[in-house]
Amino acid sequence: MTGLRPATLEWTAAPGPGVVPVPELRGTLSTAAADLTGAARDFGNRLHHRPLAVLLPADAADIAAVVRFGRACGIPVVPRGAGHSVDGQAQARDGIVVDLTSLAAVGPPAGDRVAADAGARWSTVVDATLPHGLAPPVLPDHLGLSVGGTLAAGGFGGASHRYGSQADNVHALDVVTPTGDLVPCSPTRDADLFDAVRGSQGEYGIITRAALALTPAPALARVHRLVYRDLSTFLADQLLLIGEGRFDHVSGQALAGGPARPGPNRSGAEGWTFVLEAVAGFDPSSAPDDGALLDGLRYERGAGESGTVAYGDFLRRLAPIEAGQRATGSWQGHPHPRRTVLLPGRHAEGVIQATLRGLTARELGVGGSVLLYPFATARIAAPRVPRARDAVTVLFGLQRTAPPGEPAALEGMLRGNASLRSLAESLGGAGYSGPTAYHEARVRPRAVRPPG
Repeated sequence: MTGLRPATLEWTAAPGPGVVPVPELRGTLSTAAADLTGAARDFGNRLHHRPLAVLLPADAADIAAVVRFGRACGIPVVPRGAGHSVDGQAQARDGIVVDLTSLAAVGPPAGDRVAADAGARWSTVVDATLPHGLAPPVLPDHLGLSVGGTLAAGGFGGASHRYGSQADNVHALDVVTPTGDLVPCSPTRDADLFDAVRGSQGEYGIITRAALALTPAPALARVHRLVYRDLSTFLADQLLLIGEGRFDHVSGQALAGGPARPGPNRSGAEGWTFVLEAVAGFDPSSAPDDGALLDGLRYERGAGESGTVAYGDFLRRLAPIEAGQRATGSWQGHPHPRRTVLLPGRHAEGVIQATLRGLTARELGVGGSVLLYPFATARIAAPRVPRARDAVTVLFGLQRTAPPGEPAALEGMLRGNASLRSLAESLGGAGYSGPTAYHEARVRPRAVRPPG
């Protein structure tokens, strides 16, 4: 049996004085170079912290055993799902990374829920539920994210104006606590832990399995992409739509260098075009009334597009974009210094306007984008999911890609990201994609109370 000597963080061939034996596992605790290298990178492609080992668990009991082992050794144990973090959150220098992709099963739907392992991707969940006419109420734009990762962060999407975060749409969780206990929790069973673990970035434990809520899924999606040149009008129409609930999905983007059109841009965000994406799900026997859905909206007539697609195709709409970026090597090889903040509605226009005024297409990078969508803050029920201190929270995301081999450009993007987060927090907003507290999980007690 091998072990770890905590004082030196060296693996030893046999246990002895000062050596903590490695627990018996059904899975594998790997020290293979390829596994260590893979765990030392993420989608951000900026930080590379090499762990001591990578756990490929066979079950949740393996994770619990390794958390206890890490606690005894005084080293961090960090979960990794799809590896889509951008600031090294799922890395563990001189620690152990738990590769949750070995736990990725999704069961068949059972009534209003479906059981999914934490390492399952949302694309797998959708593949399992759509044939039954069901889907999770809130899904991320990118279905390649893991179930455990988004529930630990909170998880927002275009349906958050109706259903809140993904963390608000889960019936029960299995969690490995910082003390290495495997605990089932729900609103009626260990509710304090259930409230603590959702949206807290792993501070109170590692989610290993979830019972996800399901709602009826439509067969088709009527997709409207409405174009605006004025930020004020764009935001006002978004607020109108989320307030009235006309559409199932409401999101938006700001596009640098959009088409020049007559008329003033009163927002002060010159050189930007805003696209409001509004989607209504329906079945073939009940097509939506486009006139009623779009009534009163002040988009530019003739500049956008509308169409009908299969609902599953709409959910998977980013897959071709990912495939294209992978083909060029950008997805897996270029730095992605991204930042998302949650702005108070009363300050959102000013912050967005000021940020866009100083932002160019180059400072977003190839394939970069700006995300913009609001939701009523009261929709977020999970107590530790981040939100703004305002009746309306506006998600504002700078999805940047830095040019490879240009450290000055990367540093400039990072400085801009830090300034944006600082400004958002000073106004009563919150950062959404900031560093995780997984590294502290090993020293946290299990007894927790929800805030407030």
